[in-house]
Amino acid sequence: MRLERSLRGALSSLVRAAGGREPNHDHRELLRGAYSLLANTAVTAALGLGFWVAAARLYSSAAVGRDAALIAAMVELSTLCQLNMGNGIVRFLPDLGRRSAFALATAYGVTCAFALLVGVAFVLLAPTVSHELAYLSASTGFAVAFVATLVLWGLFTLQDAALTATRRAPWIPVENGMFGALKLATLPAMLAVGATHGVFLAWALPMALLLIPVNLLVFKRAIPGHVGREARESSIARLGARRVVRFLAQDYLASVFTQATLTVLPLMVIAILGARESAYFAMPFTIAVAFDTFAYGACTSLVVEASLAHERLRALARVFVRRVLGPLVPAVVLLVLAAPLVMLPFGHEYSKHGAGVLRLLLCASLLRLCIALFSAVSRVRGHGLRLGLVELALLALVLGPAVPLAHASGIEGVATAWLLGNGVVCLAVAPSLIRFLRAPAELTVPPAVR
Repeated sequence: MRLERSLRGALSSLVRAAGGREPNHDHRELLRGAYSLLANTAVTAALGLGFWVAAARLYSSAAVGRDAALIAAMVELSTLCQLNMGNGIVRFLPDLGRRSAFALATAYGVTCAFALLVGVAFVLLAPTVSHELAYLSASTGFAVAFVATLVLWGLFTLQDAALTATRRAPWIPVENGMFGALKLATLPAMLAVGATHGVFLAWALPMALLLIPVNLLVFKRAIPGHVGREARESSIARLGARRVVRFLAQDYLASVFTQATLTVLPLMVIAILGARESAYFAMPFTIAVAFDTFAYGACTSLVVEASLAHERLRALARVFVRRVLGPLVPAVVLLVLAAPLVMLPFGHEYSKHGAGVLRLLLCASLLRLCIALFSAVSRVRGHGLRLGLVELALLALVLGPAVPLAHASGIEGVATAWLLGNGVVCLAVAPSLIRFLRAPAELTVPPAVR
C-alpha cells in the first residue's frame, strides 16, 4: 500500500537523520531520566492492571463499575483542572533558579483552587444529569471525599513533573510502585471494614498518604539541590513573560485536543457499535495508549535536559532517538506479531475480535514515536501553536473518518481511522523533524533566543 510505504520511508529517514557519532559531552542525565520514566510507565501499568484484577475478584461487578467510572471522571476532571501545569513545570522549572520553589507552590495553589471549584460544581450538578451519580449528593461525607481526592490528585500528578524537572526522575517509579502496592493492600482492608466505596477509597487513601513524603523530597532536597547546580539565565527571562504565557495557553489547548481524541473515540464506538463491540475495542485501545505513554513520558526527559542547555537540543534529540525511541521500534513489531497472545488473558472472544484491532493500533504507535519527538522539540523551542495544530489535526483526521469506517468495518474500521489519522500527521511533521535533526548545531537555538 502506498501510504504504508510512505510511512515506513518517513520513519527510516528519521532514524537515518539521527545517525552518526554521539558527541563527547555527557548524556547520562538525559538517558537516566528517560529510562526512569520508561520504568515508571511499566511499573504503573503492571500494578494498575493488578489493582483492577484484584478489585474484580474482591468486589461485585456493580461496585467495581461504579467506582471505576468515578475514578475515571476524577482523573478526567483533574486533567482539565491542572491547566497543563505539568508540561509548564517540565519546560520552565529546570532553569528557573531560586524562584523554583515559589513557582511550584504557585502552580500547586492555582491547580488546587480550580479543582476545588470544579469538584464542588461536579458533585452538585452531576446527580441532576445522571441518576447513576445520585449517591454523590446522598452522602455529604463522600461528596467531600471526592472533591478532596480531585484536589489532591492534581498535586500527585504535578509532583512527578517537579521530580522530572529537578532531575530526580529515578524516584518516580519508586513512588508509583509504592502507590500501586498500597492500593492493592488497601483493597481488602476497605472490604473488611465494609466501606461503601471501597475501590475508590483504596485508590484515594494511598495517594493522599504519599503526598507528604514526596513533597518533602521535592521542596527540601530536589529543588535546593537542583538550584545549587544550575546558575544560568532562565527560559522565562530569555523568552519573555508574554511569550511564555502565550505558549502555555497554546500547549494547554493542545492537551485538551489530545484528551478529546482519546476520550471521544471509545465513546463513539459504544454509541455506534454497542457495548459488546466497545469492550472488544476498549482493551486493545488501552494497551496501545499505554504503549504510547512510554514514548510521550520519556520525552519529558528530553524537554528537561534541552531546557537546561537549549543550544544542545539537536545533539540531545539525536541521542534520544537512537538510545530511547529506537529500542521501542522492535518492541512494537514484537507486540504486533504476538497480538492474539497479548489479548488472550482477556478471554478467547477478546483475542478473536481484538487481535486485528490491536495490530492496527500498534502500527499507529510506531508512527506516534515520531509525533512524540516532534512535540517534545516544539515544546523546547516554544512552538505552542504547532503543538495545538498537530493535535487539532489529529482530532479531526481520526474522528472524521471513524464514523463511516465504523459503519463499514466495525471496530477494525475505527482502528484503521486511528492509523490513518496518525499516519497523515506523521507524514506532515516528519520532514521538518528530519531537517531539524540534520541541521548544523547552531541552528537548533530557539529563534526567540538568538
